[in-house]
Amino acid sequence: MSSAPLPKETVREARQTLADLQVAQLAATAWPVVAGDLARLASAVDRGDADAVRAALVPISHATFEGKVRGRLAGANRAAAYVATTKQTSALPAVGAISAAVLMLVGYLLGGWVVAAGTAVLSLFIFAVAYAGSHSNRARVERRQAQAFSPTKERTEPAPTVVVAAIEHIRQGL
Repeated sequence: MSSAPLPKETVREARQTLADLQVAQLAATAWPVVAGDLARLASAVDRGDADAVRAALVPISHATFEGKVRGRLAGANRAAAYVATTKQTSALPAVGAISAAVLMLVGYLLGGWVVAAGTAVLSLFIFAVAYAGSHSNRARVERRQAQAFSPTKERTEPAPTVVVAAIEHIRQGL
């Protein structure tokens, strides 16, 4: 079938990529593209062109990796697990205000009103950062809830029969 034997490392890499692809869950729109990539890989394997085989494996590896990540993030067509915030966001402004007040008091005790005025500017910055953090985090949580915690709205599916047949054809040529 092939005109020249492929290097053992290339064969091993191709077999591993094909095994990963066969169990991958990809978006329905991704499978036709993968089928085209498999056709290029089959042609390269039939010719025994190691460089073309490695080049054809790149987009297939990318698609397989995407399928793995999507499966881990979305639990294979389920919503990704909700990640609880590490601290209550409504408490951030209060913590920022208390920290600012303590900083101003320490500044006054160390150097009087001149140092207290300088620390007041720093204290306002601390409070502003805490306040902004509470609002940006809240917006992020609301946006995530609106998206149902899913990394994508597109459903995934296992490899169609035409892709499985192409994988078997390529394996035989290796």
